[in-house]
Amino acid sequence: MLRVLLWLASGALLFTVIALVAIDVWLRGKYEPTLDAMRQDLTAHVDRFCEEQATLATDPWFHEPRTPGDAGPLLNRWTGWDPSPAMPADSPLQLPAALLEKKSLEEWLASDVDLSGLDFGWMRELQRHDRWDLLRNTPVPPADPYNLMTASVPNFLPLQQWSKLRLVHGLRTGQPLEAARDVRHLAWLSYRTDTVLGAMIATALLGLEGTAHSLMKEPPREWRPQSAEQNARMRAVLWASMSFSSVVAPVEVGRKARTCGSAISRCIGLVEAGNMARYVRPLAATSYREAYAALDEAVAAASCSNTLLPTVWSRGVTIDDRPPSGGPMPEQPEWMRKLPRRYIGRHIAGILLAIAHQNIDLLKQLPDTPATAGTVP
Repeated sequence: MLRVLLWLASGALLFTVIALVAIDVWLRGKYEPTLDAMRQDLTAHVDRFCEEQATLATDPWFHEPRTPGDAGPLLNRWTGWDPSPAMPADSPLQLPAALLEKKSLEEWLASDVDLSGLDFGWMRELQRHDRWDLLRNTPVPPADPYNLMTASVPNFLPLQQWSKLRLVHGLRTGQPLEAARDVRHLAWLSYRTDTVLGAMIATALLGLEGTAHSLMKEPPREWRPQSAEQNARMRAVLWASMSFSSVVAPVEVGRKARTCGSAISRCIGLVEAGNMARYVRPLAATSYREAYAALDEAVAAASCSNTLLPTVWSRGVTIDDRPPSGGPMPEQPEWMRKLPRRYIGRHIAGILLAIAHQNIDLLKQLPDTPATAGTVP
């Protein structure tokens, strides 16, 4: 009888081990191929990233003289926020209904719309500042813990509309350089939010300036907007920076990408990738110990001026945080909390990182020939 019981116990134990191994293999198959492919892709293209970032960094737009200061107290009050609150009724960014139509720059220039009543003074006022902190002097205090993915963000669309109208007004009044300076600075402040959304808005505004330049028969010789090649490079480099600062990136690859080519994308990459890295840290800290140590070091050394990066990294939401009742993010299921962390935690982290992983497709699509940066207007 004892032999039978020992045999049954041994069989049950063997079955359990086999089942655990099978589950482990099955779970790893859900995320490891994706993460391995991402690591290989980043390793293969980090030199290309550094070369493109170095070329982008030669663009005069990055070196124009600017007065240090935070535009947040102005722009955070003037803009509307998504999902709320709406733009204040007394904001200088309010536009008449007739000017809210969705038209291209070319269509606005060809129209007979009267822009003489618009006050563009708020754009010139912003030139006293060189950054835009999204967490200070906001209409609604940021939540603690902070979640970049669900927090309210400024509605950048009015900035694009005003930029179109400013350029049209400048072309019509024979003051294209003044208009270009206003739009270029608005693009800079969007970039200096240290978010990829702000960076993409910046490329859009610089693209509008390039369009306005092309619409003039004889533009001023000193007006040299950012080239289309540099604009595409900027979009690709800043977008790719998220992937290179991901906790999934090989440590040396990530470190190289954050320090090469003037590191003009470092703050954006750390902010965007840091949000997810912080979220999964309770589950991923052991598996990605070296990566977290490197990111801790990078965040401490980064001089981003704004408060977004330290907030995301030190006070960002984690998977263990319980959101307020009715909050935008679902609470971690109780059954998940009860699972053995040492066994299942790394799988949950791997799956989440695989789902959230970014790509560097825009970088890989750039032409091989370098662009020649223009000069500042």
